Amino acid sequence: MYLRAISAIALLILSASAVTARGPYGSVKIGNWSGGAFTNDTTGAFTGCVASAPYKSGITVLVMVSADVTWNLGFSNSNWSLKPGARFPIVLTFDGRSPFNVDGRVISAHSVRIDMPDTSDLIKQFRASTTMSAFAEGNLFQFNLDKTGILLPALVNCVATVKRDGIAGARDFVLPQRAPATAARTAPAPQTGSSLTPASGPSTPELQIEAMEFASNFILKAALNNARVLSRAETPPTLVNNGAAWRSDDAIGFVRILPAQGNLKGLDVASAIVANDAKECKGKFASARNSELVDSDVVFRGMSSCEDSERASISQYFILPRKKGGFVLFSVVANLRAEEARNPLREEKNKDFRKAALVAVGP
Repeated sequence: MYLRAISAIALLILSASAVTARGPYGSVKIGNWSGGAFTNDTTGAFTGCVASAPYKSGITVLVMVSADVTWNLGFSNSNWSLKPGARFPIVLTFDGRSPFNVDGRVISAHSVRIDMPDTSDLIKQFRASTTMSAFAEGNLFQFNLDKTGILLPALVNCVATVKRDGIAGARDFVLPQRAPATAARTAPAPQTGSSLTPASGPSTPELQIEAMEFASNFILKAALNNARVLSRAETPPTLVNNGAAWRSDDAIGFVRILPAQGNLKGLDVASAIVANDAKECKGKFASARNSELVDSDVVFRGMSSCEDSERASISQYFILPRKKGGFVLFSVVANLRAEEARNPLREEKNKDFRKAALVAVGP
């Protein structure tokens, strides 16, 4: 009965359409949250991924990411009698911090939708908090937030998987959090050389989850072909501590969290990793390091290429300041034919990667 109710409001939340949704397909099961992928019950088109959690107050909280990667937060209660289309002012507070005054939209007599842009402080606090309060129409509701830092990457993985494999490819979308030690030691590394094996660093579950979130956001914003975040067992051991790796038809790469370390600067990071590439290159090597202003934000960039008579391995690194201190390192590595590596259109694609890194980290 609960899943049928969620199916009835999932498409309303995602698209404000009066059509119902079918699902869930696959599974997102994390703590009190459950859900999966949903389709339009009339057309069969994939609409997005939804997870919901019921509370004793009678309210169900929903988190949704649409097929075109827009985020929404929803509240539903079968006892409500609301006017569809009306504004629904809500004050949201996370862990007792400064409140958010948001305008919800009534999308049915029993449900309200709130936009939650992926670069907003709202989604960041939702992801990082353990409690949420909602004050609306003179009523205060309290919610315990269970494992939202794992939930959001799982929903992103759900969208990426279904867009790549179709609804028939729906499965358990929760990304593994920690591989067994034997699997981490024996997993094969992506075949692109040393650029995917930077020195290991401090490890916490929070750093690992943060890296997986950034990687998930990056591959979606970069519009890579058939991209997916690798499981912990597939990730090179030197990245398992504080990073996440991904693979697509076009390239492979990683995201690595570099916590604050003394006076370490972004260009120092770029210089160190490019120097490591130089040691491993057996052909013609070239490199560059600089800082660029992109949409009023500074992006530190490193580039290296290792080329022989037939192939070239091109590595791009984008280093952005991390809001919690230190840096976030994004890597994109492509193995190309020599003539492809010299294609001037590649610089346009690099601009897309820089923009994707900025959006992934957020303002």
